[in-house]
Amino acid sequence: MLSKHERRLSEESVASLKAALAATDEALGGDDEQALSEALRKLDNDVDARMGHLRKSVAREYAESIGLAVVFALLLRAFVVEAFIIPSASMVPTLQEGDRLFVNKGSYGVRIPFTTTRLIDFATPDRGDVVVFVFPRKEAREHIETLPPHQRGCVDPASLREEKDYIKRVVGLPGDKIKMVNNKIYINGEAIKTKAIDREPSDRHGYPFLTRQVETSGEHVYTTQHYGRDANFATDKEVVVRDGHVLVMGDNRDNSSDSRCWGQVPMSNIKGKAMFIWFSSDSTGVRWERIGKFID
Repeated sequence: MLSKHERRLSEESVASLKAALAATDEALGGDDEQALSEALRKLDNDVDARMGHLRKSVAREYAESIGLAVVFALLLRAFVVEAFIIPSASMVPTLQEGDRLFVNKGSYGVRIPFTTTRLIDFATPDRGDVVVFVFPRKEAREHIETLPPHQRGCVDPASLREEKDYIKRVVGLPGDKIKMVNNKIYINGEAIKTKAIDREPSDRHGYPFLTRQVETSGEHVYTTQHYGRDANFATDKEVVVRDGHVLVMGDNRDNSSDSRCWGQVPMSNIKGKAMFIWFSSDSTGVRWERIGKFID
């Protein structure tokens, strides 16, 4: 404090403080505890008397500490990592409703906070990446208008009115030709590697079985599930992914509002890549077995 504020103090105050410091240093080098205690008391009194007005109040110190912590947290959330909670069953079995996960916002680049404008691009998503993105309301509205009336109910109307974040798996990249036949995805005419792993009675009306299968897309190996062909999600017609866009689907193929319904996602809308589950709970309590699980 003396080094920082010496120019603001009188010569008398500076001399007194330096003398008190010297006396304290001398007492520290000796064995007389009483002398050290007296030197420290005098130094404290001198600091209070001559520099007390320069000290920060306790309230100010707390306010500054809290303020710095808030700024750091906001910067961390804006540019590095953001927490996200799974609101629906569209990514089952990979992600369950109530899972809380971290999203790496630096996976593909740096965006201006609260916008879809990118400052720097590091990379583009790979097939199979699980990404969080801002729902593309304008493009979705335009796409839905091209659908037959009976297929337009596959999107939550609130998503068309207010900004929402979605989480899905990247299936198609710019230029890809995507087709889905009998729950098998074809990319540029080639079926992705798929292996059925189990089948069980379905609780969904009109669909007798629920089938789970393992898919391999790029470097990702993950499980999807489906009940059977759904008229809302028929994708027998080949779709070409536009430049600057990706085509996304949920792993719960017949219970997911995704690109099959409302169209493709602009790259600029992607916030980041899902990393791992840091907490998970449902109506029965904490799901400890899911905590720490990395997302493939």
